[in-house]
Amino acid sequence: MTTQVANNVNVEIAEALKSVLADQFVLYTKARNYHWNVTGGHFFRLHELFEKLYDELADDIDEVAERIRALGVYAPGTMSEFLKLSNITETENYYPEADEMVNTFTNDYQQVTNRILENAAKIQDEYKDEVTAGLLYGLAQKYQKNIWMLKSLINN
Repeated sequence: MTTQVANNVNVEIAEALKSVLADQFVLYTKARNYHWNVTGGHFFRLHELFEKLYDELADDIDEVAERIRALGVYAPGTMSEFLKLSNITETENYYPEADEMVNTFTNDYQQVTNRILENAAKIQDEYKDEVTAGLLYGLAQKYQKNIWMLKSLINN
């Protein structure tokens, strides 16, 4: 059995992807938390929305992790790794009201999207890896749509 050995460029690309993966996973966990703990007049709507978003994130997480592996690098897979790599923060034992959940989630989603776009541009410009950049740009497009929908929910 052969093991793919990552070259320096692949390692650098994978390091950028690890931060994206970590942000996605923390956001996924936050979506689960909000799905389980949302209350109030918009319970059903938000309960279903958070479920839709964490299901989507689960697929995206898998895609990014598999891209890291395709580059010959091990993907982080523990909460301690994700929390060290992520820019998304959590507050233990705090369960905000529904409006704050949506605001927080929207802001976190924007932060993840910004990181994705920064890494996509770097990977495309510096490393000429169009496949990985394309993956990231596709995620950013999807996440920008979700952000728009979340912001629309906040404004009504």
